[in-house]
This record gives sequence, C-alpha cells and structure tokens, in this order.
Amino acid sequence: MTLSYKTILQVIPEAKGYANEEISFLTVSFFSDEKQAKGLFAPVYGKDSGDLLTAIANGAIGAIWDKNEEIPSYTPNHFPIFYTNDIKKGLYKMIELYEQNLNGQQQAKFIYAKDSSETALETYDGAVIKTLLANNEMGGERA
Repeated sequence: MTLSYKTILQVIPEAKGYANEEISFLTVSFFSDEKQAKGLFAPVYGKDSGDLLTAIANGAIGAIWDKNEEIPSYTPNHFPIFYTNDIKKGLYKMIELYEQNLNGQQQAKFIYAKDSSETALETYDGAVIKTLLANNEMGGERA
C-alpha cells in the first residue's frame, strides 16, 4: 500500500495546495537531493535536508512542512503541503496510522540517511523510522 494523501490528512489535517484523497506517495525522503519517485519531502533535518525546489526536481509531489516556516515563493499553488508544529511528531503519527492500514501490502520507501561513504542510501520501512523518531535518534544532522 502506498502512503495516501488521505492517511496523511488524518494526522496532519492542516494542508494547502491540491487536495485529492487519491494522491499516493511511493517515497518519503528527508533529503531534497535524493531521487524520490512520487515523493513526500519531509525536511526532518532542517536546512541540512535541503530545499523544496530540489526535492520537487527530484520527484517530490508533496511535503510535510513546519507551520512556523514560510514555504518558498516558488512553490506551485497545486503542490500539497501538510503543515505541522513538529515534523518528527507528525511523521510518527503518520507512520503509526499508515502501519495500521498496511495489511501486508507493499510499503512506501523511507529515505532517512546516507551511509558514511555518502554513496548508498539507507532506506527502511515505517516501523524502523517510527522507532528512530520515538527514541529521538534523528538529530539535526545527517546520519
């Protein structure tokens, strides 16, 4: 099961842009400079995550955004933005609900870190990401 707009909206209800419950996200990336087919960009690492324009160029079709941060002026009007007070907490709640609805189906890919050689991405399913978020093991720097 891909991650749906509807699922995200259930836990992060403040949104702007094109509202379509049929939109699905195949990738959730914490870095703008990574290929993210039908991606949801979540800048967990703040400025270290990169910028929204780069995420869009790499395939992001939506973003989770800190409601206290302005979205860049170049953001397309139709681009879905989900606003939250805390990106990590919003992601945690989103993954919890997403896991409840999986029923053994294919999962979205979560890109959260690069290995020390900076050539290979670490990707995990939602359960691992949720554990890292809960244990606050995702500080402000790239892992």
